[in-house]
Amino acid sequence: MAKFRIDNLAALARQLSFTPNDTRALQLNAAEELLHSIDPGKAYPLDFVIFKITGYHPRATRVGEQLAGIALQHDLGLLIEQVSQTLDLHTSLIAEPVLDIDDVTERFNVTSKTIQRWRRKGLPARRFVFGDGKRRVGFFLSSVERFFASHQDQVSRGTNFSQVADAEREDILRRARRLATMCHCCVNEISRRIARKLNRSPATILHTIRKYDAENPAAAIFAHAAAPIADEERVRIVRLFRRGVAIKTLAKRSCRPRSAIYRLVVEEKVAKLNKRKVKFIDDPLYHQTDAEEIVDALAKARATIEGSASADEGQALRVPRDVPTSLASICSAPLLTPARERALFLKLNFHKMRFVTARRKLEPDFARARDLNLLESHLRKAAETKNEIVRANMRLVVSIARKHLRPSLALMELVSDGTMTLMRAIDSFDVHRGHKFSTYATLALMKGFARSVPQMLANRARGTSQETETTMVEVADRRTPVAAERFLVREEVTHLLRQLDARERDVLRGHFGLDDGAAATYEQLGERLGLSKERVRQIEQAALAKLRGGGAGMIIRR
Repeated sequence: MAKFRIDNLAALARQLSFTPNDTRALQLNAAEELLHSIDPGKAYPLDFVIFKITGYHPRATRVGEQLAGIALQHDLGLLIEQVSQTLDLHTSLIAEPVLDIDDVTERFNVTSKTIQRWRRKGLPARRFVFGDGKRRVGFFLSSVERFFASHQDQVSRGTNFSQVADAEREDILRRARRLATMCHCCVNEISRRIARKLNRSPATILHTIRKYDAENPAAAIFAHAAAPIADEERVRIVRLFRRGVAIKTLAKRSCRPRSAIYRLVVEEKVAKLNKRKVKFIDDPLYHQTDAEEIVDALAKARATIEGSASADEGQALRVPRDVPTSLASICSAPLLTPARERALFLKLNFHKMRFVTARRKLEPDFARARDLNLLESHLRKAAETKNEIVRANMRLVVSIARKHLRPSLALMELVSDGTMTLMRAIDSFDVHRGHKFSTYATLALMKGFARSVPQMLANRARGTSQETETTMVEVADRRTPVAAERFLVREEVTHLLRQLDARERDVLRGHFGLDDGAAATYEQLGERLGLSKERVRQIEQAALAKLRGGGAGMIIRR
């Protein structure tokens, strides 16, 4: 099942399922009306979207929060479908005609694959209970017609599936026969090339030729077409292409036309790019006609300004004296000023947004190398920008990693784990909130190390235990793992207690018996510290809350 790309829309869908049925039906109509008006290339305020659907102005949204039209279009369609399922809409009780997928394919001469593509581009679908008692996806006739009217450029290739004139049919058959006999193209390549030439859907071309072959088996066209490339051969060709073998050479080796090898390589790249999960934070700037020039100018201007300040640059390049030599090189990148930081995050999210937008518009059947080069260029620029942010914050990673260093752990291991956390933080950081990234990254690193360090210690303890058992098979000491675990726990408790003040440490040590193993009551601790029993309990609760906030709940309970 598809997932929401915007958390606020997912929460709204859950809330709508609890509204009264009549109100829910009106809100669905409003959501569908909004979906028809969405431009995937623009951004929309969150409070505007919620108001258009519910009629209420939300109180908890951030001022100026923008939603990308592409993600909003996807999530509105998903919201309509999920919420409609809670209404038990029976087609027999609805005055307007309701079409299922088969009805749309027959009535408008398109394929079911085309309908699924249109749904991703804004065709609203709901879940209805049809006359046979089964719940299926359906469409209001008015919604389909309205989508057709407003998306002529997108649906032109999918419509008119069977409306092929005699002259055009003869042209299709002539081209197909030449490609099959002279060029030795496969079925898919024949359909795709003729479709591009005549501005038709590949399914239309395929249907026309197959119908002719069925009526004229003696003169069948596809009988002369080359067999499709087998999966094993596809893998081999792609592997050789990645190693640098030219398409011309691959075509000769496989006895295939260059166009077939070219199409195979393009399809492999399209499949790879479609698997990339890319999320971005939108900005109204990205939707201006000269957005790319503005973003690049901001990044270059900030770099020029900082380059002129030699004193500040020298301060930024200074490496702490006690940093190991192996880590000194990764800590030498200049720190980012607030302006430079904002410019880089704007550039990062801009190229990610352009990649998602271009990928959504990509037609796999008609994709060319230059289209894929554009997608890859946006990914490359986003990666370069992200790497610059990572390099500028590596000193922060090393600093926090050293604070979590333990005798059995290597600093480089912690730095590697922290770098991965830093990269995830970069992808989720919203520069529009006005916070410094170092503050956000510090919290993310602290939480990341709070989870990973205990796991590393546990894995190291298990590894030590297994190694000990392997070396000393004949005289195994079953107490060794327990002693090692107790030692690690004591070390971790000592480290955590340093976060408390002296009185809080005395209360926890006495009440849990951390020093001599004898636990004292609140009354005994009160007499020892000169405090009341209730005050001792309050101090203990405050200390435990402080430790739990740092991820120490499991250790304290031990």
